[in-house]
Amino acid sequence: MKKVAIVGAGISGLVLASLLKKNDNYQITIFEKDLINNKNINGIQISPNALRILNSLDFDRLDQTKFYSVKGINFFDIFEKEKIASMKFNYLNSNQYLTMNRSDLIDLLIKNYSLEKNIINKSVYEIIRNRVILKDKSDFEFDIIVVADGIFSKLRPAYVRPLYSGFCAYRGFFSNSVQEEYINLLMGKNFHLVTYPIDQMKNNSFTLVLKTKKNPHKDNYNNVTKNFSEIFQDLLPERFKKVCICENIKSWPIYSLNKIFYGNDNTFFIGDSAHGFIPSRAQGAAQAIEDSFALYKIISSKNLSIKRFSKLRIDRVKKIKKKSENNLFIFHQSLLINRLIRNFIIRIICKYKFLTKKFNSSIFDYKIERNL
Repeated sequence: MKKVAIVGAGISGLVLASLLKKNDNYQITIFEKDLINNKNINGIQISPNALRILNSLDFDRLDQTKFYSVKGINFFDIFEKEKIASMKFNYLNSNQYLTMNRSDLIDLLIKNYSLEKNIINKSVYEIIRNRVILKDKSDFEFDIIVVADGIFSKLRPAYVRPLYSGFCAYRGFFSNSVQEEYINLLMGKNFHLVTYPIDQMKNNSFTLVLKTKKNPHKDNYNNVTKNFSEIFQDLLPERFKKVCICENIKSWPIYSLNKIFYGNDNTFFIGDSAHGFIPSRAQGAAQAIEDSFALYKIISSKNLSIKRFSKLRIDRVKKIKKKSENNLFIFHQSLLINRLIRNFIIRIICKYKFLTKKFNSSIFDYKIERNL
């Protein structure tokens, strides 16, 4: 029985642990320095490419009121009074596009596969070959080690490091008197705002991404911000002002890795610890889930190598990263001619179903099995 260590109990780590635990050939240990019963509300989007994987992990056991199958995306321009267009997802049929609270997905994975029995609440200090060394100097030996502890992982080589992107995200949640059915995207000058439902109880998540030259210290990550309303109250249209009255709005300086790194020897890196990038194509959670499934397939095939894993994932991640960077450029336009061209293209894509399908197909229709 192979012994597998997973460092980090986020989405990528727990999805991999769940996949491996379905197979009796693996003894799994998950190291997580933070408490996993954190009930912070933090919205995530699960596109069809990720949902297909989650469905293999009994996602249907989740209380259906705890997620929402959105109907599409509404596009708004801060300089125009009316909505630009709606991109509808009705062509997806059974391949739904879901939005939900991150902690509900974490809780489901832990509950479905009794992962609490596999979790050790201790911080990993160092990895040397096949040994995991904890801060208390105790160490454990494993056949396979997987690092999934996020963008600020200290277990990567020094030459792979997070760089400030020039953008900061503000995140929070609010309740509505009516149930939102769409993702709403507001495009402004040097910022964009996304709101969406996270359940069927009228709760919503929002993320505002702002271009800012100020390079905040990474210790400010996930800190409560106090001046959000002062900055945006007069700027946002009436439809979106509700985000300004939210409590506990947190700031997330956005970092991205200077290079993609999937590991060395028998130590693999997945999720943000491998390829953290600016999440402007709503693929942060989805790519973490894809990573986990791809690595699971490689581990199961008995043909385990960093080179094979990297070959399977690197082109896919580079394409998603490029799309995310392009979206930031497109969303933050303020020049009239650029906005007119952008808005016209959005209207055309949204008007014709075949263009909507083509626009999303490279992401939504992706299946890892085709590339194994």
